[in-house]
Amino acid sequence: MNFISRWFSKSPSDLLGKGDKYMESGSYFDARTCFEEGLKLCPSEGGDAALPAVFSGRIDAANRGLAECNLQEAEYAHARGDIAKAIDHLELVKTLTYDQKLREKAELLLAGYAAVDSDQGEQAVVSSCGSCGGSSGGGCSDSPESTHSGDSLPLHEYYELLIQQLPEDQRHRYADLGENFAEAYVAASHDEHHRALAGFESCLNSVPEDVYWCEKGKVLHRLGNDHEAEQCLRTAVQLNGANSLAWLSLVLVLRESNHLQDALAAIDIMVAERIMPEQALLLRADICEVLGDHETAVNLYVELLQTPVARAAAERLYGILIEMGRQGDAAVIFKKYLGKSCH
Repeated sequence: MNFISRWFSKSPSDLLGKGDKYMESGSYFDARTCFEEGLKLCPSEGGDAALPAVFSGRIDAANRGLAECNLQEAEYAHARGDIAKAIDHLELVKTLTYDQKLREKAELLLAGYAAVDSDQGEQAVVSSCGSCGGSSGGGCSDSPESTHSGDSLPLHEYYELLIQQLPEDQRHRYADLGENFAEAYVAASHDEHHRALAGFESCLNSVPEDVYWCEKGKVLHRLGNDHEAEQCLRTAVQLNGANSLAWLSLVLVLRESNHLQDALAAIDIMVAERIMPEQALLLRADICEVLGDHETAVNLYVELLQTPVARAAAERLYGILIEMGRQGDAAVIFKKYLGKSCH
């Protein structure tokens, strides 16, 4: 690609135009290659002094596009039950972009996926899902009512795949909640928010109340209504203080809405009650990092290296050590924990 672009492109402006066309078509990798080549060809003196900054901005935009694609691929892998692959995509997101919103989403998903990965070990990949593993995801479309997602699985099979990703205590509860609930849950997984809410409302009298409030809160959060989502999730944990999914969801909503002290208070309860304690500590370390308490964050991540969430902790520890200028320590962490997954 480098040779071809240099041969046919006579100026940085040509590469800028080509890259923009790739961006429009969603070919972010090709776009980034064009922008990087264009940046190299910018004259060090003279010419358009603003052009290097333009290329740098375009490179950042292409990387954001690649990061968004990897988030989508992570969700596809998650739905197929391939947790290890989902984690790899999420780790790649954090190396592609400095976009805080995308990085935070990847970090928060990693906390949940790492819990499942450590709880279940190797996940079996459903063979019929292989065709959905492409980079664009565009080949996956909704099927008729009897099937769901690009995997063309019947409702109950796809629902069973989805709930395999839940904490073990909730996975068993969700298995017996009926077809109407399953339809609403699948709709939520497809971001069909209003359909999901209507479906959960219809199940209010047929499913445990804490499950209803938890799922409603999760959907409201996706709709951007964090205040009401928080109230729903607090209702869920009040009704059932052992509902690990409701506690985790509450912390994530508080974290994303920047209610960091409230999130830490909820994490304290999770740790004290032994509710997903490793994931709770992972989130505590993340919040400490956001608050600028890097030493506490590092100590927590180091502590977690001896737990089932070691992989996620190591990836975050590596990043913060680099930020703190501790390249030697970071190199040790990379070699021991991240050699095959940190891009």
